[in-house]
Amino acid sequence: MRPLRLRCMLLRMRRTLADNGAFLLRVTVSLMMLSHGIPKALDYDTLVQSFPDPLNVGTEMSAMLIIFAEVGCSILLLLGVFGRFASATLFIAMMVAAFVHHFNDPWASRELPLLYAAVYAALTFTGPGSLSIDSWFAKTVLETKAPASPTPPRAEPGAPT
Repeated sequence: MRPLRLRCMLLRMRRTLADNGAFLLRVTVSLMMLSHGIPKALDYDTLVQSFPDPLNVGTEMSAMLIIFAEVGCSILLLLGVFGRFASATLFIAMMVAAFVHHFNDPWASRELPLLYAAVYAALTFTGPGSLSIDSWFAKTVLETKAPASPTPPRAEPGAPT
C-alpha cells in the first residue's frame, strides 16, 4: 500500500513541476518577444517604409503580420489563450526570420530567431499547460459529465427474471 501512495505522490509532483515549467517558459518567452514587438508597433509609420518583404506580400502587410505575431500572439500566449495557435504562429514567424529574412546573413544572426523557434515549437507540442485560460476553459466549460446510465427497471417480487 505504501509504495503505491508514494508513487502517486511522485506522479503528482512530476505533473506539478511540468505545469510550472510550461508556465514559466510561456510567460518568459512571451515577455521577451513583446520587447521586440512593442517597439515595432509604436514606430509603425517609420517601420513600414523600410520593413523587408520576405514573403512578397508587400512591406506593409509583412510589417502587420510580424507585429500581429510578436505582439498579438505573445499576449495570447502570455495569458494562455489559444496557446497552441499563438505558439505555432510565432514559430512560423521565427522560421521566416531565420531562413528567409536572414538567408544571406551569418549564422550568428539566425541564432536568436532559431532559439525562439525552438521554444515555440516545444510550446506548440506541449500546449500552454494547466496554468492557463485554455486549461480553465477546457475544465469548466468543455468538460461534460457522463450521462447517468439508466438503471434497469426493478422486477416485481415473484416475477420471472
